[in-house]
Amino acid sequence: MHLLLIRHGETDWNNQGRVQGHSDTPLNANGIAQARRLAARVASAESFAALYASPLARARITAEIIAQPCGIVPILDDRLKEQMLGEFEGLTDKELEQRFPGALAAWRADPLRSPLPGQEKRSDFQRRVQSFLDDVRARHAEGTRVAVITHGGTIGMMLATLIGLDLGKRFPFWFDNASLSHVELSGGRVRLRLLNDTCHLRDGHGK
Repeated sequence: MHLLLIRHGETDWNNQGRVQGHSDTPLNANGIAQARRLAARVASAESFAALYASPLARARITAEIIAQPCGIVPILDDRLKEQMLGEFEGLTDKELEQRFPGALAAWRADPLRSPLPGQEKRSDFQRRVQSFLDDVRARHAEGTRVAVITHGGTIGMMLATLIGLDLGKRFPFWFDNASLSHVELSGGRVRLRLLNDTCHLRDGHGK
């Protein structure tokens, strides 16, 4: 099975450096344009067996834009939501440091032992991502293409789960808005074929 992992387009909170988590922020004008460019790219490839999406607006709207030229209806799944980050949501790094001195640095250094106030446990986050991956692998045969439109943290947790990274450490991934990553699952083997690709957002691509 080929998993195409797509991060949602840009939001105003992305531009402002605000923590989003479960907050239901919409795409801004640039985010909509990014989603359209990405849609043009993926629609030119082979068809999808399914397209799954987080129900949060920024991912759902990205999925709807991508789904239209692909002739497919997105399947919304709560397990694809971003990790809930409690009282950090809506705040910038500067505001976080003022309100919770030292908490951000401690969380980044040791996310398991320094949880944020009201945060979804990382182990719970991993379990719901694992549950989604198990279901998708059971539903779709090898060789099929499945798209997943979700959030940066969720994509990072998916990849960490698939390749067996230590949940107690920060993951070595970054995912830009409207980026595309490609994972091939064949038997028990995982191949990362593309990571955080945004070539469709450059001039001359995906217009």
